[in-house]
Amino acid sequence: MELSDTKGVLAALILSLFLGGCSPGSRVDIKKVTFGRGAVAIELNRDILVQEVSISEKQKEVASRKIGKDTKKIFLDLPWEKGEKYRIKICLRSGTPPLITTCKAPKRPSPIILATLDLEDVRPHQLWDYGYIGGIVAISPEGKYLAVGSEKGYLRLVNIKNGTVLWRRRIGEGRIISIGFSPDGRYLALGEQSRDAFLYLYGIDGQLLWKFPVSRDVGTISPGEPQYYLPVVDNLVFAPSKKNPKIYIVAGHYLGAHGRDYRHKGKIYCLDIKGHILWTYPKKGCMDASPDVLRIDARGKYLIFTNYWKGKSYNKSLYCLDGHTGQLLWGWDFRHLFPEKRLGIWHGADISADGAYVAAFSSDGRGFLLSNRQLINTGGKKGLVWEKTISTPIIVNGLTIYGFPAMAKIGKGYVAFLTGNTNTRQGKKKPTFEHPNANSLFVYDLKGKLQWIARLGGASYTDRIHTSSNSRYIILPIRYNRVKNNPLLHGLYLFDNSKPGGASNRLVWFFHTDGMSLSADISRDGKYIALLEYPVDMDIRDEFQDVKGKHRVYILR
Repeated sequence: MELSDTKGVLAALILSLFLGGCSPGSRVDIKKVTFGRGAVAIELNRDILVQEVSISEKQKEVASRKIGKDTKKIFLDLPWEKGEKYRIKICLRSGTPPLITTCKAPKRPSPIILATLDLEDVRPHQLWDYGYIGGIVAISPEGKYLAVGSEKGYLRLVNIKNGTVLWRRRIGEGRIISIGFSPDGRYLALGEQSRDAFLYLYGIDGQLLWKFPVSRDVGTISPGEPQYYLPVVDNLVFAPSKKNPKIYIVAGHYLGAHGRDYRHKGKIYCLDIKGHILWTYPKKGCMDASPDVLRIDARGKYLIFTNYWKGKSYNKSLYCLDGHTGQLLWGWDFRHLFPEKRLGIWHGADISADGAYVAAFSSDGRGFLLSNRQLINTGGKKGLVWEKTISTPIIVNGLTIYGFPAMAKIGKGYVAFLTGNTNTRQGKKKPTFEHPNANSLFVYDLKGKLQWIARLGGASYTDRIHTSSNSRYIILPIRYNRVKNNPLLHGLYLFDNSKPGGASNRLVWFFHTDGMSLSADISRDGKYIALLEYPVDMDIRDEFQDVKGKHRVYILR
């Protein structure tokens, strides 16, 4: 927010003449004041010794902070009120008059960049490329640390308050696909895609405790095969208990096309904190399918996983296991609306914290809310609470288009479904128009009544829909829009679900990034947000490049 008090600006400019002489390069001024979520950020035009900063409202001090070092960026926690005037006083070196200005708080907060972290160089992602991109961020349970895993296999642990890298490790030649902290914050697990496809466990001090190869079960590639044939630790979750930490992982391996079929191997593992296998599903061998993501309830009682490309033996779209024993409780499927009956559910599944409900977003664009109790009692045959048609295929000018069914989330009192880019059922034919419900967030209450819709403009493909622990804040990083090909759509949305009304009223802010926003996470208390940006080539022609963005991490407030 720009300064609104001209007297304060004039006073600061006059004061700058006294600080270090009269040359333009030595003047000190308040360049910008930003009101964020419960905080104020002040930016000076250059580094200078700042002793203390205080903010007053109606002649009463409401926030202060001692600095005592050279800086040009100052940050204070302040639960400000919109429309109120705040007096900012910055005390500099001894014997120098303070900088003083007055600002009027805006109607809405703006994003505050607490820190940025440049990562290693990577090859820009081409707009129409498919497959995995390594790179993921995760914030520790207590909100103290940020873990960053990258495409080239680098793992960093970062102090989230100031962006300082505490340690960095190179795991090998694999790319980091999945990552997560233990509930007590003492351990950090990560899964890679590589020839061995290791699950790694690190201590919070950066010591590698052990690694576990899933390739011994799901297999590996032969020399010369493409990278997306590599086995992968697709997803991981920790059991919620701090006393008995366990790690659940899903391992997958794409074996290539066989006629019109696509062959896969998949397996679910439960390991203790020492790396010992407690159980696997199936007990022997692998699934002839592609399990994708894991979700677990707050008690660790139920573990669900999705199946995107179903096999002949494992032919359900969604499964539920006993989180303690690995016993199969149910398998569930839906009646498909289009011929590709082998397609099930990608990342579009979630289970409520109490284990009562399961949300599913099918490959034909329908959203389901299911009763977990009924599914258990009937072995997956019954359990439908309600069903919504969201992004089902439509035919336009001979092309069958649909909005990709990306993710599902059950929060406190709501169920959300997120759609992605517009795709076609005509193989390699690219759509030139959008499905009306593509790239959108649909939020329902538990009874199935639509609460609000957010038209995002671009696709948000992450490991899950991330929210604060109280379900108030929802973050959605936007990768791109393949149809519109517009880099202005890249960035991150922050919504406040406690607000009434539609998406425009619930939108807190949109933070724009030049490149695509690949991954994001929000701390449990909703205070900190981490965002991973990745360079993208916006020119779909192989012989030309139009690269936008950098490989970097933002820490936002």
